[in-house]
Amino acid sequence: MELPDDHLVRMAQRDPADFVHLYDRYLDQVYRYCRRRLPTEQAEDATSITFLNALRAIGTMDPVRSGFRAWLFTIAHNALIDQTRDRRHDPIDGLALPDRSPTPDEHIETIDGRWQLDRAIATLPPDQQTVVSLRLAGLTGPEIAEVAGKSHEAVRGLQFRAINRLRRQMTDPAASTRQDRES
Repeated sequence: MELPDDHLVRMAQRDPADFVHLYDRYLDQVYRYCRRRLPTEQAEDATSITFLNALRAIGTMDPVRSGFRAWLFTIAHNALIDQTRDRRHDPIDGLALPDRSPTPDEHIETIDGRWQLDRAIATLPPDQQTVVSLRLAGLTGPEIAEVAGKSHEAVRGLQFRAINRLRRQMTDPAASTRQDRES
């Protein structure tokens, strides 16, 4: 039986060594979120920074007031912003990420679709990119709203517009170019 996040948070607040349970649960999701927005090395750094900052602040986290996942992705979102500011960041030692790279067969099967989707996402306005990236990382609408600092209704609108635009781009790449010129 999987323990709920709030229970794991309380365990980690009593003994920081128990943070490993939260780390194991969310490592892949946070890394995928960072990787959608950053090159591999910077995504690894942002992921490490996210978990280091979360570990440092776990004592102040209130699992009743805010869900852990939304709190963690807020930290990840801030790490992404820091990584994109063109400041030098030294890689963090001690929080090495396991090799999660796909097998060659998996890579061949998915590279074209991922490349097209990533390219299409990159053409979205920044607020839509954020919403789509958080959704692809597995966050719910209310969690995305908390991370993005927007209302749930605003997030739903951004997501709706982003999905429609992505759908058009994936089925007819020239359509988005025409729409951009018309806007």
